[in-house]
Amino acid sequence: MLTDTTFWIDLLGERNRRQSGPAARFIATHRAVRFQVSVITWGELAVGFASAHDLALAFRGVRLLFLPQQVAWEASRIDREIPGQRLGENDNWIAATARAWGLRLITRDAAFARVPRLSVVCY
Repeated sequence: MLTDTTFWIDLLGERNRRQSGPAARFIATHRAVRFQVSVITWGELAVGFASAHDLALAFRGVRLLFLPQQVAWEASRIDREIPGQRLGENDNWIAATARAWGLRLITRDAAFARVPRLSVVCY
């Protein structure tokens, strides 16, 4: 499963507050799942970390996916499929990563529901 930026913002906030919220409960009920993250999400979250090492610790056990040509192709298809109601640029790359790798996208962002052939799982 591919996790989006909103998921990580929620999860990290829950961890900082030492509270179990929707993101932490989702992980707890999906222990057998290998979670993955796009390099786009990694970059968006990097803003909030003092060092790359600290960010790597937050993503410990999570597979980082890069952007091969196949992802760029999917991003272009998504732009064509939802003209006039485009996703934000980073969300387009995240959706394209999920589609290209054949992964379900874990999010609570309703905008992703507009993307054809994207399997979205809300937490």
